[in-house]
Amino acid sequence: MNYHATPGFSFRFMVLVLGALLLMAIDNRNAAALAPVRTIATMMVYPLLTSVDFPQRVYQRSSGFFSAQSQLSEENLTLKQQVQVYSAQQQEMNVVTAENQRLRAMLNAASRPDYTFSMGEILKVAQDPVRGLVTLNKGSRDGVKESQVVLDGKNIYGQVVTVTPFDSTVMQLIDRDHSIPVQNQRTGERGLANGYGRGTSMEIKNLAPLSTVKEGDVFVSSGLGGLFPAGFEVAKVFKVEFKQGNMTILAMPLVDYESVREVLLAWKKDGDDASSTTVLPSEPPKETK
Repeated sequence: MNYHATPGFSFRFMVLVLGALLLMAIDNRNAAALAPVRTIATMMVYPLLTSVDFPQRVYQRSSGFFSAQSQLSEENLTLKQQVQVYSAQQQEMNVVTAENQRLRAMLNAASRPDYTFSMGEILKVAQDPVRGLVTLNKGSRDGVKESQVVLDGKNIYGQVVTVTPFDSTVMQLIDRDHSIPVQNQRTGERGLANGYGRGTSMEIKNLAPLSTVKEGDVFVSSGLGGLFPAGFEVAKVFKVEFKQGNMTILAMPLVDYESVREVLLAWKKDGDDASSTTVLPSEPPKETK
């Protein structure tokens, strides 16, 4: 379809062009003369410019708002994760601090010039009610050996019975198959302390017929046999009975076997004199046979 400009349209167009050229010439010669005209034109065009620019401004402001919200959400998530990490690290630090405190207390109680010590953690407890067997997190790669002495501070805990590279099994003094040479701390009398099982007492046997043992006496390891070091507490007498000429002595072990979580593995020092000090070994010394 062909469109042809009408004579009236052409005339008006020419008038507008001539008017524009005239205004440009006047503005070029005297800019101040057309200042009112520019002001009026700007006021007339301003609503149109504002309406055209409005969608762009709305978009910029809304996108900035959502961008800021998204950034804040990410920062909050990062901060929450950091708080959780720091909380876990603090808890781990509390556990390590508590373990160090218990280790210091146990070492101070178990101090002997001819032994070195290392702490082991109990991993598993046997469920047999008449046995006293636990598994430690230390094995042969840590220098642990069968028949090695295990302590709980100033008390005898038991002895190692089996060893693997990564763990070891300890028989507690309360095990029904265990006995330990003991000595009355008050009178010096010697005997054997036999276990009866978990949650039960121990029986002191093989005392002299004229024994003067009484309730409250503490029996310590005598050192006979060379396995257990002498002088460590084992059990405290709570009952002495005489039946048909036979004396029965019952004693409670001084280790709280149900609550202990860490124990001390003891190694004899080779060739050290009595003036040596007790230290934690980086590698347990090998025993001579």
